Amino acid sequence: MEYKEFLKETLLSNGYGIYSRILAIYREQMEFLKTPALFRKWLAKELDVAPEAINLSSLNSALHQQRKKNKQVKKEQPASVMNPANNSTSKKEGFQFSKPSSDDEKRSRIKEM
Repeated sequence: MEYKEFLKETLLSNGYGIYSRILAIYREQMEFLKTPALFRKWLAKELDVAPEAINLSSLNSALHQQRKKNKQVKKEQPASVMNPANNSTSKKEGFQFSKPSSDDEKRSRIKEM
C-alpha cells in the first residue's frame, strides 16, 4: 500500500494525527499554495476524496502547530550556529574569576567615603 492510499484511508476514518502527517509529507505543496483552503482543494484531488472529507479546521490547526514548531527551532538554532561558544554544552556558569587586566575596572567602581 502506498502513501496516498494509506493517507486516504486514515483521513476518511478520521485517524489520529493524520493532518500533521499529511503536512509532513506534502510540506512543499502547502508552502507553495500558502492557504489551507487552496491546499485542501489540491489534496482532495491528490488523494481522490471529496474536499468536504478534509476538515479545514484540523488542517489549519496542524499547519499552525507546524509553523510554531518551525519558529521555535529557528529561534534556538541561530544562537548555537552563530556563536559556537554560546552552545549550552560549552557554556559554563558559576563564579567568574577576575582577570589581571580587570583591576582598573574594579577601581573605577569603588567609591571612597
